[in-house]
Amino acid sequence: MPDAPPFKDFYDKSVVTVGENDQAALRKWNHEKGGASEAFTHWLIALVWIEDDGNSGWKVFVYPVSEDKPFWHSSPFYETRSLYPIDMALKLSKILEAHSRRDLLTACSFDKEFEQLTGVQTSYS
Repeated sequence: MPDAPPFKDFYDKSVVTVGENDQAALRKWNHEKGGASEAFTHWLIALVWIEDDGNSGWKVFVYPVSEDKPFWHSSPFYETRSLYPIDMALKLSKILEAHSRRDLLTACSFDKEFEQLTGVQTSYS
């Protein structure tokens, strides 16, 4: 079971229904991570304040959510690798939300939008 996120500085931004394409990809992703074939129903997009080795800022996380267990019992599907100011983290979360509403989040095709916004090449966790 993954470590729970730091709830003191955890801000859930949006909950989006998982579409059919993302649902199929999530089952495969979860199975590859050794998890059961759970019925994930929603994405939870959240901002988390991180302080690490003298650096601090916001990361954006996307958790798959099921009715069977708390979201923090699942690994995040995606998290930004870099730390960002709050305004940038909010913009990045909006991109992720838009892709999830179009049933395209698991395609991870948001990297170009992230690069345009941040000027940094995206890599996936």
